[in-house]
Amino acid sequence: MGLQRLLRSIFAGRTAQRVVGSDAQIFVDDTPHPVIDWSETGLRLERFPGGPKANDRFAFRFVLPLTSEDVFEFDAWAEVIHNDESGIGIRYLSLEENLAARLRAVVRVMGTTDVTLPKGAISYD
Repeated sequence: MGLQRLLRSIFAGRTAQRVVGSDAQIFVDDTPHPVIDWSETGLRLERFPGGPKANDRFAFRFVLPLTSEDVFEFDAWAEVIHNDESGIGIRYLSLEENLAARLRAVVRVMGTTDVTLPKGAISYD
């Protein structure tokens, strides 16, 4: 377990752009789980009781509301990379080329659009 943590700290620089703080969820057996962050290669969930262990594989549905009328969603298989204090790290398995391209496009837009405003940017005086 100590070696895993050490390797993760050494290789912490991710090559894939990540989206943090979106309204994304995954559904596993019709149960929703909020996504902490996600990319074109995988995602991270908050830990939950009975959650999957490292190397577990499962099917899921990814759902991301983009507007009130538009939802980005897909079904896929995933493998758990780790389940520790940082959350449940998951990588997608065998995405079709068309889906991978759509996912890349959504990440590129979502990852470059920061919808948060700096404190004090809006004044009500």
